[in-house]
Amino acid sequence: MKVYVILTKTETIPGRVIQKYTRKPFNHVSISLTEDLTEVYSFGRIGKRNPLNGGFIEEDMRSGVLKNAATAILSYEITVEQKARIQKELNWFSLTADNYRYNFWGILGVVLRLNLSGKNEFFCSQFVGHILELSEISVVGNRAQHFLQPCDFLYEGAMEIEFCGAMSLYLEQFETKSRELTSRLLA
Repeated sequence: MKVYVILTKTETIPGRVIQKYTRKPFNHVSISLTEDLTEVYSFGRIGKRNPLNGGFIEEDMRSGVLKNAATAILSYEITVEQKARIQKELNWFSLTADNYRYNFWGILGVVLRLNLSGKNEFFCSQFVGHILELSEISVVGNRAQHFLQPCDFLYEGAMEIEFCGAMSLYLEQFETKSRELTSRLLA
């Protein structure tokens, strides 16, 4: 079984600002326990209109800015215990989402190389790093969570690259399998 880390290049204004600063190919990161990415979690914008309203989110990779985003899907082999721990943490965040905020000061801290993280505040890469660390999964070397950037998950080399390309192309393989299975069942 695997945990999936999804790197995306979002074409939003905040995404472009992040990418201009980092000069890296991806500006957002999410986490999933499902290969078909039906359950994906991160920290980001809550709602479409206000980029300053951020927090814990469940992302829909099949619509909006993520549907056609450039992406890299990374995976890491995990144990049953690690999967249970990740699921427990994701469930906890889902149940207590109102207690968490997007870590805007932490983004500034990355730029200034200062830890400006507050309690119950995360940005996307900080959140994914936090979930993996709680599950005793080390894929970013000695990088401190408050300085993690999306591409750190790619460049450390501990994760396997499953796919690189447009998100819609990755998701298409699961839709094709689903259609084939449905047609077999109906035949």
